[in-house]
Amino acid sequence: MSDFKQFSRAVNARFKQLAKAGELYVVDVDADALWQQYLAAFPEGSNPLYRAKTEHDCSCCRNFIKHVGAVVAIRGVVRETLWDLRELPSPYREVAAALHDFVQSKPLKTIFRKSEQQYGDERTHQITDTGVIQWNHFWVDLAAPFHVSRATTSAEEQRGDFNTALQVLQRGLREITPSAIKQVLELISGNALYRGSEHQAAVKAFQKLKQAWEALAPEHRPAFEFTRALTTGARIRNTVIGTLLVDLSEGVEMDRAVRSFEERVAPANYQRPTALITSRMIESALQTLREQGLDASIHRRLATLADVSVNNVLWVSGDARAQMKDGLAALLETAIRVDTRTATEQAREISIEEFMAHVLPQAKRLEALVTNEHLSAFVTLTTAENPQSPPLFKWDNRFAWSYDGDVADSIRERVKRAGGNVNAALRFSLSWGSYNDLDIHVKDPQGNHIYYMNKSGVLDVDMNAGVGSTREPVENLAFVAPRDGVYEVWVHQYMRRESINPGFSIEVADTASTRQYRYEQDLTQGLNVVVGKFMVKNQLIVKTELGAGMVDRAASVTKWGITTERFAAVSTLMLSPNHWDDQQVGNQHWFFILEGCRTDEPVRGIYNEFLDHRLSEHRKVLEVLGARTKCPPTESQLSGIGFSSTRRAKLTVAVINERSRRLFNIQF
Repeated sequence: MSDFKQFSRAVNARFKQLAKAGELYVVDVDADALWQQYLAAFPEGSNPLYRAKTEHDCSCCRNFIKHVGAVVAIRGVVRETLWDLRELPSPYREVAAALHDFVQSKPLKTIFRKSEQQYGDERTHQITDTGVIQWNHFWVDLAAPFHVSRATTSAEEQRGDFNTALQVLQRGLREITPSAIKQVLELISGNALYRGSEHQAAVKAFQKLKQAWEALAPEHRPAFEFTRALTTGARIRNTVIGTLLVDLSEGVEMDRAVRSFEERVAPANYQRPTALITSRMIESALQTLREQGLDASIHRRLATLADVSVNNVLWVSGDARAQMKDGLAALLETAIRVDTRTATEQAREISIEEFMAHVLPQAKRLEALVTNEHLSAFVTLTTAENPQSPPLFKWDNRFAWSYDGDVADSIRERVKRAGGNVNAALRFSLSWGSYNDLDIHVKDPQGNHIYYMNKSGVLDVDMNAGVGSTREPVENLAFVAPRDGVYEVWVHQYMRRESINPGFSIEVADTASTRQYRYEQDLTQGLNVVVGKFMVKNQLIVKTELGAGMVDRAASVTKWGITTERFAAVSTLMLSPNHWDDQQVGNQHWFFILEGCRTDEPVRGIYNEFLDHRLSEHRKVLEVLGARTKCPPTESQLSGIGFSSTRRAKLTVAVINERSRRLFNIQF
C-alpha cells in the first residue's frame, strides 16, 4: 500500500512536533498489547498477505511501536499522543484513531528515555525474483534528552530519578496541608525558625504547586504532577523543612514539630530567639476570644470531685480510706497482693457495655489492676478556673481531659509518625536516643533474615541510615500475618556517631498485648545485641527468652502515686465530658479515677482537637498558649486511667461486695 509512506512520514513529523513541546512521557501499557492493538485496528481486507506475513507485520515497525508508540506530550494538563493524525487516508486514519484512543486510556508511567538513537527505518529493500521491492516503515531518530548516552548516565537511571522525584511530589501534594504551609511561612517571616529564610523560596514554590494542584479536577492532577516533578519545590517533602511541613500537617504540636526541626539543623546550644507564633497571629486570636466572650475560659485548673455533678458520674465508692482500717480491709489488702497472672486467668471476660449495665450497679467497691500497659492511659480532668466562663470546647460544659504520653506509648507514636504499621498482628519496634545508626534484625520461623538489606515487605521504617538525622529514631518490623514459630531478634550497631543516651528500647506487640524491653549499656561499633527469642502461636507470643543485658520493663513501677502490676482502689467511674448530659460529641472515653492518683507535673488544659469551631483558624496560637498555660498539680484532682472507644484495650477489675470479690476482664 503506497499510502503507508504517507502514514509513516506523518508519524515521524508528529514525533518531532511533540518533542518541540519539551518533555515526553510514556503511558503504562504492555508493549505486546500495543502492537496487537495496532494490527487489530486495520479494517478487514485492508491488510493483504505478502508471502507468509501481513504487509504491516514486520519486525521494523513492531520494534518502533513497542518502544515509541506509547509516547505522549502534555500541554497544560492535556495529553497529546503520537497517533493524533486526522488528515490520513483510510485505513490509516482509522488505525491512528484506534491507537490514539488506546494510549489515551492508559495512565501515565514515566519520562521517555532510551539508550538507542534510532527506532525503525524509513525504508528497506528486498530483492525478489521479479525485482527489488521497497518497504516503508515507521522510524524516528532520537536526540537528547530522549537519547541518553551511557558515557554519563543510563536511561534507566534517569527514569528512576524521575520516578523518585514524582513520588516525592505526589506524596507532598497529598500529605502537606495548606495550613501547614501558611504556618511555616509565618514562622519564617517572624524569624522563629533557625535559618528559616534559607527555605522560604522552596516553601513558597511548593505553596504555588499545592494551590494549582488543588484547583484542578482529579482527572487532570496526574498530568500536572508529571510536568512539575522536576520543578523548584517539588521535592520539598524529603527535605528538612519538608519534615516540619509533614509533622504540622499530621497534627504534631508546633513546639514539638519545630523542636524536631531544630534538632536536625541547629547547633546543640541553640536557643530560639522568638516565639513560634507571630504578633499578628496572637492579636487576631485574642480579638476572636474577646468577641466570643471566651477570654476568661482560657485559664484552667485541675478538676476535683466537687466540681462534677453526680448526674455525670457512673459510679462512686464509699469512704475507701475509712474502710481500709477494719478487718475486712485487711482481708482485702491480702487479696490485692494476689499474683496478677492468676487473677487475670480467673477473671470473666466482659465488654464495657455489659459491665456497666449488669455488674456496676451492684458494686460496693471497685479495684483496677493497673499494669505497665496502662502507663500511657493515665489521665487527668481539667476545668475552667472561673465556673461562670462559657465553654471553650465543642461540648456544652467546661471540662476536658489530658492523657499522659509515657514511654510505653512514645515508641508506638514515633513509629506511627514515621509512617510505620503500628496495627500489625506482630510488631518489633526499635527506639534509641542518638544520631547513631542502629539496625533491627529478625530471623523468622522460616529462617528468613529480615533487615535493611532484605526488608521483605516487613521492615517499613529505617532511620538514621547514611547520616544521623534525628535523636528520636525508630525502626519497625510489622508482620501482618505472622507464622507460628520462633522469631529471633537482635540489634546491630552499624554506625556509632556519638555516645549520648546509650542503649535502646524494644517494643514487642502482638494481637493481645504490648511489652517493652530495655538495654542500658553503650553499644560499641559493630556490636550485636541479642534481644531474645519470641515463640508465636495463633498471633500471640506464648514464650519469651530474653538475651543477656535485656531488662523487662514489666517490672512494677510507680507513677502518679500508683504502683503498677497491682490493684488500685477506684473512687469514681465516669464517661469523658464530651458525653455528659446525653451529649455525644466525638469519641467516648471511660475514666477510672483512682484513689491516691495524683500527677506531679503540670497538665495541658487546652487541646486543639477539642476547641469550639469558632476558634479553628487560631488553633496554632491556642496550641502554643495551651503549652505555656498548663494546669499546676494540686492535692485534690481527678486522675486515673482512661480508655477510648476507638482503641482496643483491656482492664482487669475486682468488684467487691459484702461477701464476694469477683474479677472481670473488661474489653474496650
